[in-house]
Amino acid sequence: MTLAGFSIPSHGKVDQLMLCQERSQPMVEASKLTGHWSETDALEVLRDLLHKTCGIEPASVQLNSSLVNDLNVDSLGMLEAIIEAEDAFGVSIDAGELSPSLTIHGLIDILSSKGVIKS
Repeated sequence: MTLAGFSIPSHGKVDQLMLCQERSQPMVEASKLTGHWSETDALEVLRDLLHKTCGIEPASVQLNSSLVNDLNVDSLGMLEAIIEAEDAFGVSIDAGELSPSLTIHGLIDILSSKGVIKS
């Protein structure tokens, strides 16, 4: 399977379904999910998501950090982080909006375009 230029190893639909079912709840507390987010709050949530899904130290996640080049997020980590971000922010992110050069700021711009980030 390919997602935004990333090759994701597939072991069939059953394994993909099991991966989705293992996630019983979003990693971010639901009470924090209402309303619009500031860019600073969104950055903190993304730091937390990347720490929990990919083991990345939150302090190393900066606005200009590239998920792939700077933070070394692999294709599975990218998929998991995007799924968690969708759950956390209550949006759907299309594969066409993602790229291997995506930065944290770029991800926040995607969220902003969906009306999640307040100006």
